[in-house]
Amino acid sequence: MDAQTTTTRRMGPAGSANWLAMLDGAEDILREEGYAALTSRAVAERIGVKQRLVYYYFATMDDLIVETFRRLSVRELERMRQIAATPRPLHELWDVLITTTDARLITEFTALANRSEGLRVEVIAFIEQSRAIQVEALTAALKAKGRDTAIAPIGLVLLATSAALSLTREAELGVTAGHVELAGAIGAFLREVED
Repeated sequence: MDAQTTTTRRMGPAGSANWLAMLDGAEDILREEGYAALTSRAVAERIGVKQRLVYYYFATMDDLIVETFRRLSVRELERMRQIAATPRPLHELWDVLITTTDARLITEFTALANRSEGLRVEVIAFIEQSRAIQVEALTAALKAKGRDTAIAPIGLVLLATSAALSLTREAELGVTAGHVELAGAIGAFLREVED
């Protein structure tokens, strides 16, 4: 074998039942126990397979983590695109941000993105795409009302998504000071520009 010949390892098929179960297992572990508990052994035990099978489907744990995030982001972006096509997208997008965002999972993926370049790339792409969907919906609503704002739509979207994440994180901890007031102010703004 010469120096230029490389062998590629046979990998399990993406999208197979085991592959999907491993993504489910990794997501559950991240949500329930955090990234420190996410190991190939933990994933294997969670879904009832041998540990070496994890590496048959994913060359590294980073690959498993990236695929887990990618699947979640694809699902979430599709949901946001569907919402953007509804009659009241801003209300529905806010509802998604405030009621269905999994702050724990976001925190875990953010922590992992600081350690994994592949995941960092995926997280950045997701944030930029989701923000673009929200900016487009807000810009259309403002235009329909013939309204300008002191803060550009991109800034308002950033404020809203940051506020929603803070509210959900704090609510999970049991902190509620100022939540009703902030949610009320955002709700009033949404009614002004969309109702």
